Amino acid sequence: MHIDLLGPVVVRREDGTALTPSAPKRRALLCALAARLNQTVATEELIELVWEGSAPPTARAALQGHVAALRHLLDGPGLALDTRGAGYLLAGEPDRVDALRFARLCEEAGVLLPGPAAPDGPVTGERAPEDPALPLLRAALDLWRGPALTDCGSALLRERALPHLADLRLRALERLAEGLLRAGRGGESAAELAAAADAHPSRQTLTARLVGCLEQAGRHAEARERYERAVARLAGPPGPELRRAGELFGARPAPPDRRFVGRGAELARLEEALPAARAGRPILVTGPAGAGKTALVRHWAAGLGAGHFPDGLLRADLRGFDPDGPREPAEVLGEFLTALGVAPEALPASTAERSRRYRELVAGRRMAVLLDDAAGYEQLVPLLPDPPTADDGGDGPAPVTVVTSRSRLHHLLVREGGIPLPLGALTFDDAAALLARTLGPDRVGDGPDAVGELAELAERCDRMPLALRLAAARLAARPDWSPGDLVRELADEETGLAALSGTGTSTARGPVGLTTALDRSYRTLAPAAARLFTLLGLHPGAVIDTDTAAALADLPPATTRTLLTGLDAVHLLEESTPGRYARRELVRRYAARLAADLSCDERFVALDRLIAHYLDVTADWTAEGAAGGGGGRAAAWFRREESALRAVVVCAEQYGRSTGSWQLAHRIALFYETTGHDRAHWRAVVEAGLSAAHADGDEAAVARLGTDLAVLHVARAAHRTAVEHLDVAVAAADRAGDAVLRHRCRGRVAAALLRAGRYERALPMLTELVTAARAPATLHLLVPSLTGLADALVLAGDPGPALAHADEAVRAAATRSAGGEAVLATHSRARALHALGRRDAALSSARLAVALGRTVGDAVLEARSHGLLADLLCELGRGVEGAEARRRAEALAAGEH
Repeated sequence: MHIDLLGPVVVRREDGTALTPSAPKRRALLCALAARLNQTVATEELIELVWEGSAPPTARAALQGHVAALRHLLDGPGLALDTRGAGYLLAGEPDRVDALRFARLCEEAGVLLPGPAAPDGPVTGERAPEDPALPLLRAALDLWRGPALTDCGSALLRERALPHLADLRLRALERLAEGLLRAGRGGESAAELAAAADAHPSRQTLTARLVGCLEQAGRHAEARERYERAVARLAGPPGPELRRAGELFGARPAPPDRRFVGRGAELARLEEALPAARAGRPILVTGPAGAGKTALVRHWAAGLGAGHFPDGLLRADLRGFDPDGPREPAEVLGEFLTALGVAPEALPASTAERSRRYRELVAGRRMAVLLDDAAGYEQLVPLLPDPPTADDGGDGPAPVTVVTSRSRLHHLLVREGGIPLPLGALTFDDAAALLARTLGPDRVGDGPDAVGELAELAERCDRMPLALRLAAARLAARPDWSPGDLVRELADEETGLAALSGTGTSTARGPVGLTTALDRSYRTLAPAAARLFTLLGLHPGAVIDTDTAAALADLPPATTRTLLTGLDAVHLLEESTPGRYARRELVRRYAARLAADLSCDERFVALDRLIAHYLDVTADWTAEGAAGGGGGRAAAWFRREESALRAVVVCAEQYGRSTGSWQLAHRIALFYETTGHDRAHWRAVVEAGLSAAHADGDEAAVARLGTDLAVLHVARAAHRTAVEHLDVAVAAADRAGDAVLRHRCRGRVAAALLRAGRYERALPMLTELVTAARAPATLHLLVPSLTGLADALVLAGDPGPALAHADEAVRAAATRSAGGEAVLATHSRARALHALGRRDAALSSARLAVALGRTVGDAVLEARSHGLLADLLCELGRGVEGAEARRRAEALAAGEH
């Protein structure tokens, strides 16, 4: 009878017949006894192993039943199960259990004793006699059929027994490789070593043996690639075994990464910073997650090579943004000191002593110290070499220190004179080149459509190296996809970010993916900053100002500004101009994903605050736009905020915030009309607002938004459609019982027709409005109706009737004591007089309008009056007076009364 534990558990007779128990607990009991063959195992320990620490009250009785069944199973020569005191003993020849035979063979081969080192290079000439341990090791390793104790029935048993067996197997494999290398047969174990090295990437000795075997087998490129991959994965310098393995093929600092693309300007700045860095000023490369900071610094150091750093290179991954927290400086210093030749047993105990010894050893050396992914200044202080001393004039050999971090590390800049090198997105050309190089010509193509797809894919990845490489990896895994297919996947607001998750890809530090990278930045935030960042996920814009963020988070602006500065410090936002913070699209989507986990109430309350804020802001900018003639700062503000405003309107409509949606849509429709913005965006906003108005059941709102839609169709020259929408709007105003609203709906469309130059359509409508305004219910609209008709007639080239209507408007305004209307009527009269060639009379009317505006006390009207006067003076060639009037108009528009 034999029991095999080195793979799936098998119990077999001498003839090979399998008798493996099917009950998991019975298998667990058998394995526990077999692993301790010829030793008594206490009943309590067996119960713990078989029931994995959760034994029921009946476990002892059940164990006895399993023992009885195993006695029956093992009834035969070779193995016997006996009761011994308070436990059980499985007795038999050790070789009947493969795990014990494996251990015996390893012991006979000397695996547990220090062995001779592997040779320093490929064996040539006469080979050494075969090591007698080799057949023993081969026989031992051949006993393994897979991971030990597979399906043993107890995870606890496997957890306790497997580490020792797995470690012994690796040691046996390493000793076998040593012997084969000495015999010049290293290539025989290369495949087995490669599988083990892939499964245990942190075991440097294993990788060292693999490198030697590959080199001896003539697989030089693969040997170098394995060495460089292992070194790149390390948190610190390689240990002596791996370092010696690199020397087998003359390993020098790794050559520049052939996959590296672009960053010409940043590489040049690193070169320019070298003299200052040699004087003791650290170079600080900062940027957001996925910007390629580490790749840039490694590529630069490799490009300089031994000529600039003949004394070598020290590199440490400080893991500043790892979920488990940053590395302790003492640990890093220990690795540095070991790499510099200090024996492990001689390492100083304290951080301060390690730092002092480290600085002594690197002083005066022409070497590079790369401190990657720093958490903060405090972590760096013990790791910074001393600058050159006055004894050598301050310009002697000294290490060059380069730090990378997602944090801006202001203290390093201020206290150590750090040289900042910010890293952002790649250029358009470099981003496309990175994709093209990674994908290869067969996947990219060379036509204009292919180039366009590549450019759009680069933009969807924010032109950030990590996202670009993840996109390329996704395409590589799907040979039938084109770049355009991935572009469409990334465009999806809900699932696009998941396409760059990097599923299935990992490094020694964990899974690679954009979300993982951003998680590491997010987890470092203080709770208040994390809450603000999450709430910003409800904001759809690329740029956020302090006031908007404060409204969204319901915080004072000063507090909000402090929190935004903290987000900027770790590159989750970028302060593009004072008080305005930009974010990349992928970061916005990441924040939106976080915001989706908020409660419904919290999301809706925040959305209501955002809508209310934008309603207040649009009211202010509408007033300023009116004062400035509809252009200038108000138009610039609208162009900056348009995408956010549009998204808020649509979002509010979708989430049932109907009143806020249509109010905001109606408010910003005027900006679309006066700035000539994208009409598709205009239409999306107005249609969302109209839908919200219908949902709100507000006929007046339907009339307003219907009119906005009619104005849009006028701008599109779809006049018949415009009239249809106007008729619907007017009907809604009638159902609302609001004659004034009905009048204003038609007036707005008439004004839009005038701006479109369709006088033949506008004039009949304006004439009808004047007639309608003479009715008692709308008599208060007569002056603006007459004024509108007068201005339209001037534009249509018929100033005579225009003057008559303007004069009537002036008289009617005087009768009603309507100061503001009198000013606007006087404007119309001045324009009509000017069109008739009566220039002096026109100037007199314009000056009267200025005086009336001042009397009324309306700065907006006064500004418009000065603007009209400036236009007339300039047309008469009186430029100095015109310039003064223009200056006064601008001052009034800016609030300088």
